[in-house]
Amino acid sequence: MLPAGAKVAGRVSHPLKNSAFARRTKYPGLKVSNKVNQALEIDIRADGGYVAAPPSIHGSGHQYEWVEDFSIFDVDPAPCTPWMIDYLKGMSKNDVPSKKQTGETDETGETTHLDDQTTQGTAEVKSKETNTPETKQDEYLDLLQNGCTEKSRNNSATRLIGHLLKTGMKEEEIWTVIDLWNEKRVKPPLDQDELRRTFDSVKALEKKNQANTTAAQKINIESLLDNVENSVSDYQQNYVRIPFANNNLINLEKYMNGGFAGGRFYLFGGIPSAGKTVLLNNIADNICLNNHPVLFFSYDDGKAELRYRTLARFSKQSIEQFNLRTFRDIGGIFQSADIKEIMSRKYVVQQMIPVEKWCDLIAPIKQKHGKAPVIIIDYLRKLRADKNIGDERLRVDDILSKLTTIAKTYNIPVIAISELARDSYKAGQRLSMASFKESGTIEYEASWLGILAAVEVNKNGEYTLKENWENIIEQDGNVDLIVFKAKRGTGATGRIPLKVYRDSMTVTDRIDTNQAVIIPFKKSKFSV
Repeated sequence: MLPAGAKVAGRVSHPLKNSAFARRTKYPGLKVSNKVNQALEIDIRADGGYVAAPPSIHGSGHQYEWVEDFSIFDVDPAPCTPWMIDYLKGMSKNDVPSKKQTGETDETGETTHLDDQTTQGTAEVKSKETNTPETKQDEYLDLLQNGCTEKSRNNSATRLIGHLLKTGMKEEEIWTVIDLWNEKRVKPPLDQDELRRTFDSVKALEKKNQANTTAAQKINIESLLDNVENSVSDYQQNYVRIPFANNNLINLEKYMNGGFAGGRFYLFGGIPSAGKTVLLNNIADNICLNNHPVLFFSYDDGKAELRYRTLARFSKQSIEQFNLRTFRDIGGIFQSADIKEIMSRKYVVQQMIPVEKWCDLIAPIKQKHGKAPVIIIDYLRKLRADKNIGDERLRVDDILSKLTTIAKTYNIPVIAISELARDSYKAGQRLSMASFKESGTIEYEASWLGILAAVEVNKNGEYTLKENWENIIEQDGNVDLIVFKAKRGTGATGRIPLKVYRDSMTVTDRIDTNQAVIIPFKKSKFSV
């Protein structure tokens, strides 16, 4: 029935999801509304409608992808056939048969996915109502009285919940109504847990929309204008640059524009045993010695282990003496001026605290020291938020967004350690931003991205893991910090040679003897 040569196909990259096909036609030259005709099995998306297409992320966390040779880039839209034009004209005049005769339901403005699942009980649902000539005033009353079929139950539940939330009814009352409606009017009814997830998702989205509307109403438009006084104040007072070099990381600090910038999110990745925690513990201690507090969330190593690493570094004693408790004059080390400075400004958190509650720690530290602390996280995937999101990718994306907000709100650097994907550990493997486990969102949320590894440059100018990289790091301690992204004043991209001294838990700049000069740096393509 549909025009030949217009078929496109997409699917979710998940073994249990089938491919879904759609027809793409040229615009017929008349107003076309969004419509679902269940009898004819036609779902029309046109003016004001949309579909989720590749490379969108499905609510399950899997990605939509085109079926080979059936993408919109491979298939040109075909012209509408005469019967389709007649049908679309009939829609615009409301001359189509009644819904009870055809099984047609109006879903104007709702999302239709290529896999025919309009909602997954997540925030991807759209609860905002769009009034069109086809939307009757008694639409929701009809839905309450007559219910819906299995094919439209997710979408109908979403729309009905959104409508009832706008009426001012109590949430408990709305849930009772929806629960009874699902039980008595939906054939077959939605699973109770799925219905609850849909209810909570629409409720959260509605509250967010209300909050945004309220905030927009309270904004004084004059505050949106620039003026000399505010501009000068922002330039002189709001600029934050936190040095961290001490005497061991001078070269690294130089290529990071003199230190960490306020309001920026930094992400350090690395292969196993590359010294990620050692480096960030050195940086934390150096920041404390520069009279700035640090809030260190240590979820990989314990507080005692961080302490012993600091003691080994500044006492120039082996870490094993502290791990095995064989060092005798432990009390004497704490009399060191450097150790006292560090202990007075380095706050180490071991208990799991949701990211939303971090302000309860930041505020008193700021009040005590007169400045908000630099935040260091070891490591990213162990963080938790108040909201429990089952899909790991979506959960990490939510946390990344919250960390970026914290950095901007307090005008502080937030620095985190991340993992690399396991296949990035193979010798000869090319390293890039895609090597991070969180690849995708971090490329937009993070201001700076670097990977610690033992690398060499191939003929294409790409960084690849050296053969026997484990032995190189273990025996020589030689590692490279490869900066893949550096934007908004965070430095430059390129390769920074470092050396890890595991006995004393110290990381220092390294002169690369295999290079005639230090690896040249270039201005980042992300720099602004």
